[in-house]
Amino acid sequence: MEPIGKKNKIKKEQLFKISRMKEVIKPTKPHKHAGYHEFIILDEGAGIHTIDEQDYEVNPPTLFYLKNGQVHCWDFTQIPKGYVMIFKEEFLDEFNNIAHLLTSIPTHMRVSKAYRSIFSDFELMMNEYESSGTNTQILKSYLNIIIYKICDLLQNTNAVASEHKSISIFKSLVDKHYKTHKTIGFYADQLGMTNRSLSNLCSKELGRPASSIISERLVMESKRLLRYTSNTISEIAFELQYTDPSHFVKFFKSKTNLTPMEFRKKF
Repeated sequence: MEPIGKKNKIKKEQLFKISRMKEVIKPTKPHKHAGYHEFIILDEGAGIHTIDEQDYEVNPPTLFYLKNGQVHCWDFTQIPKGYVMIFKEEFLDEFNNIAHLLTSIPTHMRVSKAYRSIFSDFELMMNEYESSGTNTQILKSYLNIIIYKICDLLQNTNAVASEHKSISIFKSLVDKHYKTHKTIGFYADQLGMTNRSLSNLCSKELGRPASSIISERLVMESKRLLRYTSNTISEIAFELQYTDPSHFVKFFKSKTNLTPMEFRKKF
C-alpha cells in the first residue's frame, strides 16, 4: 500500500529548527510532515500553496501554519523569501497554555503592517539558532513570544473567535484517535462529560454536533489518501480501520455525495 509522501525536515532527536525559505520556484510534490508543527512566514513571493483540499494564494506578507499530518505542496510563480520554523510540541512543554493557543491558529493568515515586527522576531531567532553558543531557553522564549503575537494579531483582526477550552481538547483528541474511535462516547469519557453535554457544547460553540467533527476529520483523511496516493479503495478503508470497504464507501458518499472512486477521478 502506497503511503502519502513524507518529508522529515528535522532529525529524530531534534525538537526545533529554523531556516530561510528556499528561494526557488520549482513546484513540490504533495507531502506531509509527521511529528512536528511548522510556521512559514513570507515577505516576498507569489503562487499557490495547497494544503489538504484548499488552495491558498501566496500574497505576502503572509503566514502559514501546518499542523502534524497535513498534506501540502507549493507552486510558486515568484521566488519566495521568508523563514521556515519547525518545532515539536515537547519543545514548549514548560509553557502550559501553548498547546491550547496553537489550536486557535488558522492555516493561513495575512500579516498586517502593525505586526511586521514579527519578521524581526524570526530573524533574531534564526541568528540565535545559528550561533555557536545556541541557548535553548532563548529559542523557547522567542517561539513563545511569536505564538502569542500571532494570537494577538488574530484577535485584533477578528480573524478567529476564541474557542472554548473543552472544544480545543476535543479537536485534539479527534486528531489523535479518529481512526479507532468514530463515535462520541470515547471523547466524552476523556473529557469527563456525557455524550449529550459534549454534543450540546459543540452545537453551541461551533454550530454543529460533536459527531460532525469526527466525520469531518475522517472525510479529510479519506480525501488525502484518495487524492495523493494510488492505494485501492479497500486499502484506504483498511487504513482508516473500517472492517468492510463497503461501509467506508457508504460513509464517504453520505458526506460528499460522491463515491471514493468518483472523487478520485476528479483529480
